[in-house]
Amino acid sequence: MNRFNDKRILITGASQGIGRACAELFASEGGVIIGSFSRNEDAAFSAAEKIRGDGGRATMIKADMGNTADIERLWRESLKGGGVDVLVLNAAYQKKATVDETDLALIEQTMRVNVMGNFQLAKLFIDARRKATLPGAVVIHTSNQAEFVNPTGFAYGMSKAALNHMVRHLALSVVHDRIRVNGVILGWFDTDGERKFYNAEQIREQAKTGIPLGRAGDPVEAARMAAFLASDDSSYMTGSLVRYDGGFALAPDLST
Repeated sequence: MNRFNDKRILITGASQGIGRACAELFASEGGVIIGSFSRNEDAAFSAAEKIRGDGGRATMIKADMGNTADIERLWRESLKGGGVDVLVLNAAYQKKATVDETDLALIEQTMRVNVMGNFQLAKLFIDARRKATLPGAVVIHTSNQAEFVNPTGFAYGMSKAALNHMVRHLALSVVHDRIRVNGVILGWFDTDGERKFYNAEQIREQAKTGIPLGRAGDPVEAARMAAFLASDDSSYMTGSLVRYDGGFALAPDLST
């Protein structure tokens, strides 16, 4: 399939995990990838090189999604060579802490990246598509933690709950501009980010008992859903929050 022939796709957090899987899949279907990363330049370089080696097109731009000036610069650099047709808001900040362990600084940092940064970039995208009178698609990655009480995920869960509402509000506000906004409620995926908290064996063992399908998700699986929502395959969808969690919501295990 070539659902994204010559479309320019901005993906945040594209150097690793689900963001990288999205970048590779979209590029394999003809997309021109503009990826952002916040810290790991080696991972970002590796991701871009992999895409180019496979015949795709990719550029990586360093930007902190919690910094308004960085986001403005990311957007300006993304426009070099053309507009942006698709926006995938994937980057997120998470520090595990209970309510008692959470202070205002953690709340501020989490919301600044996961909510304010995503809103700022979404607004820049929407304003540009409106000005050009062109359609567009936004995919926002949210989480099961937006709905279930994970004891160590207080700040993160609040931020993801806010994103669920952002999906709906943005979708309604731009529905007449031919811009579609959809979200993915992600479950537990075996990513580089999760490996900061758990090793591979811990993820595998917890998933066996904590997820009805008996395993953690693969980042490629998440990328397939993002590509569906970003493409014309989902042309009749907007304001949707697609649950993609291996059945977690059927019998939530909140021990992590």
